[in-house]
Amino acid sequence: MARVAIVTDSNAYLSPRLAQRLNVHVLPHTIHLPQGTFKEGVDLTPADYNRLIKEAKGDFMPRAVGPSQDSFGELYGRLLKQTDQILSLHVSSHLSGTVENARAARRSYLGRCTIEVLDSFSTTIGLGYLVQTAAVAAAAGRSLEDCVRLVRGLMPHIYLFFLTKHLPYLERDGRISPAQSFLGSMLGIMPLLQIEDGDIIPLEKVRTAQQGVDKLFDYVSEFGRLQKAAVLQNGFAKEQQALLERLELTYPGHPFTLLSCNPSLAVHLGPEAIGVVVLEAVS
Repeated sequence: MARVAIVTDSNAYLSPRLAQRLNVHVLPHTIHLPQGTFKEGVDLTPADYNRLIKEAKGDFMPRAVGPSQDSFGELYGRLLKQTDQILSLHVSSHLSGTVENARAARRSYLGRCTIEVLDSFSTTIGLGYLVQTAAVAAAAGRSLEDCVRLVRGLMPHIYLFFLTKHLPYLERDGRISPAQSFLGSMLGIMPLLQIEDGDIIPLEKVRTAQQGVDKLFDYVSEFGRLQKAAVLQNGFAKEQQALLERLELTYPGHPFTLLSCNPSLAVHLGPEAIGVVVLEAVS
């Protein structure tokens, strides 16, 4: 019996080399910008996205569209020639229609292939951690049920915290009211956010980037042990370094991955944001 095939979307932030090494099949999100339409991870890197956003004119706000039902159907059909077990693990359904499209495509293969579509209730590196865990288990010959069990066991231990400057993005997605967006922008207020149950939840507000970094550090330092952690930012390079230095003192010897926010996350947070993704150590 062929091993379990692992499918995800580009929001998981796997490099092409890592995806190939882990034998993970990645479908890209489509990113709509004033300059055109791009495929995340194919012809649009985080650096490309940040440059195009800076060059954009007017009040246009970018948006991301997840892989289509047809894209999933085509990929599942190709994988069916290699295996009859597929784990399809994707960005939170609160942030994208990707899971819905994957489940719709799965219906065409009922009775021919076992396809488990999982909503990660996470995003970016948090999703990536889950995908990597599933891929390693699949490569070791673990069953589909085992892979699903491992992923579900890790989901409650992934935490994501962010600070963002651009309130209209949160207003557009219905996470704050127009009045909150207007007043917050006028007063220079920046919200601290958490990904909770797959959705972006405002936690509290700060007036300066330094206060935001202090709060992000406080959130992370509550964890006794970390299994993995990453710091993501666009437009907060100085604050990222300050946060990293404090985290390295608190968790000596623990590596922290430094990344830019990937486009399919940045469309929700705005062009300037900083955050921490933590996979808590599981006993």
